[in-house]
Amino acid sequence: MEYIIAGIVLLLATTLQGISGFGSGLVAVPILALWFPLTTLTPSLSVINIFVAAIIYWKNREAARPSQWKWLIISGVLASLVAGSLLLNINEQWLKIALGLVILLVAALLASGRQLPTAEHTAGYISIGTGSGILNGLMTLGGPPIVLFLANARLPKQQFRATLSLFFLAIAVANVVNFSRQGIYQTEHLHLVATLLPAAIVGAAIGQRLQHHFSESRFRQLTIALMLLSGMIVILQSI
Repeated sequence: MEYIIAGIVLLLATTLQGISGFGSGLVAVPILALWFPLTTLTPSLSVINIFVAAIIYWKNREAARPSQWKWLIISGVLASLVAGSLLLNINEQWLKIALGLVILLVAALLASGRQLPTAEHTAGYISIGTGSGILNGLMTLGGPPIVLFLANARLPKQQFRATLSLFFLAIAVANVVNFSRQGIYQTEHLHLVATLLPAAIVGAAIGQRLQHHFSESRFRQLTIALMLLSGMIVILQSI
């Protein structure tokens, strides 16, 4: 039964990501963590994220500027590799509490409408990429730092989506290679991937079609509401 629920959750989460370019981890991970440990979720969702990010990137590839964001991507990949190597050695309860607090903090920042420094220089790119990479390697939740950064940089919508999906694609590939090297993938991971991947692909495709029908303000409100709910769920579950 939990696999059916997980499929529905990921379908909705990847639909949101197809619309905005981000958000599937913020919505799906806290809810799926009710049934699956993060040591199962993170490696499994890394495989799925390759397909979801590739679909979104391909649809927006003409707006991508890989050379502009090379330090962002490189630092994110390296940080994710380091964090993923520590996954099995970290207390999961504390990890979940950290996850919930990160989600609530990002939701509050987005709701406040505050403009943060864009840090558009090499050191800034490396710091943002590193923060996102660490969250992704531990929880497949690399979105918050880079989303806030790109939102404050005021990129055009298509370039915003292309940059995010390229970043997530690079990190997802690195994570899968890293987890494979560590021998983490077992039968339970393969079952979860096989169950969730079709739902994720369908959700991403639906989101791509729906993106033109959502205003920026309406989607922003929906995203903030979902993030607040997800953050509270995961914190309450961990206490």
